Amino acid sequence: MTKLYSYVVDHDLGYAPNPFGGFCTLAKCKYGTVKCRNGSYRRNIVELAEEGDWIAGTGGASSQSAGHGKLIYAMRVDEIISLAEYCRGNIGNRIDAEHDIAEKSRYALISHHFFYFGQNAIDISHIPRKHLDHPFEKKGPGHRCDFSEEFIEEFAKWLKANFKVGVHGQPCNPHSELKLSKCPTQVRKKGCTA
Repeated sequence: MTKLYSYVVDHDLGYAPNPFGGFCTLAKCKYGTVKCRNGSYRRNIVELAEEGDWIAGTGGASSQSAGHGKLIYAMRVDEIISLAEYCRGNIGNRIDAEHDIAEKSRYALISHHFFYFGQNAIDISHIPRKHLDHPFEKKGPGHRCDFSEEFIEEFAKWLKANFKVGVHGQPCNPHSELKLSKCPTQVRKKGCTA
């Protein structure tokens, strides 16, 4: 069963998500099991998502985000690789051995089918609501994934019908060290031309 994960992108710097190089990745920002107030533990999106699932990031209140009520990006998960492999491709093997071992149990999500709006985030009121009986937007920390398959299918069709796959705007607050054309080696092998 396909799932859709909706969460708040509190700081859209161009790293998580990173939509540059012909693909979109979600890695370090949304990983790690979180301890809840009641003492239980909640796994995060990168730990839970499977190939074929969708992830949608909406704006937050931070000045480094697009604001509430906005869709910053949506991506279909096409590949899941280890965070160690992703980091080796992104930062040129500068991971020490201890860190590398720890990162092998964490993952990075890669999408070749994504819609990134960044500064040009679109109003979520434009998203069709025929099969949606609750808010699309997740408020606060964590994520929501209680969307029906009918809604997910309608959401994907709406994106494809109204937008081209790819980047439609720069990050809300681009990080000064962001390299917009760098392709991790594991993705470059599959056709990245940046």
